Amino acid sequence: MRLTNQYGAPEQFLRAVQNDEYSRGDASFSATGLIRPPQMARLEEEHADKISADVADHVYMLLGTGVHAIMEKAAPDGSLVEKRWYAEMLGYKISGAIDLYHDGHITDYKVTGTYSVKSPKVEWEQQLNIYAWLLRQNDMPVRSLTIVAICRDHMKSKVGTKNYPDSPIVPIDIPVWLPNVAEDFVRSRVELHTSQDVVPCTDEERWARGNRYVRCESYCSVSDFCSQHNKGEI
Repeated sequence: MRLTNQYGAPEQFLRAVQNDEYSRGDASFSATGLIRPPQMARLEEEHADKISADVADHVYMLLGTGVHAIMEKAAPDGSLVEKRWYAEMLGYKISGAIDLYHDGHITDYKVTGTYSVKSPKVEWEQQLNIYAWLLRQNDMPVRSLTIVAICRDHMKSKVGTKNYPDSPIVPIDIPVWLPNVAEDFVRSRVELHTSQDVVPCTDEERWARGNRYVRCESYCSVSDFCSQHNKGEI
């Protein structure tokens, strides 16, 4: 992917984005990669040399990286922090870096908007239950799953309105799936991502709003290469 700077951000922002150290290790798929739409992932791989993004599009990624670095230093004694776990499914290696694991409890930090707290994303539940599956494959117990949302746009003036969080720091309990449910989910995602046939994006994956597909229109870097989007398929 080519990085642009059409809004003239200082050079250090470009370097910060370029120096992002995220890696799924030597795994075929990461937990977050598995829950992404398979068609989007495949098109990104096929057209990597044609895709561009502006440094401004990565500002929230930078904020998240900063929060994770701070929280890593403040973890409880005896915790496992930012440790990457591995397990196999259908012959493919799956990995996931867990922000905080302590005494059977998984915590994941999300720098996000207040809207996501008012209506938590299904992807969060999927991601944390893949983490739980990874830990079980490594004989580690899982007692609870928690998202700690840090609301980047929280406004005190809106506190007290319907479903608006009182604080910009919002712990959210995530349901722990039964082990067999998590196992079946991971298997189904690997099958989708490794299928020889292109699997069209679902309405849920396209963030359908009536006849609008919000993700396709504004948040997909490969929509120009996507026949499903360009044909207007519903």
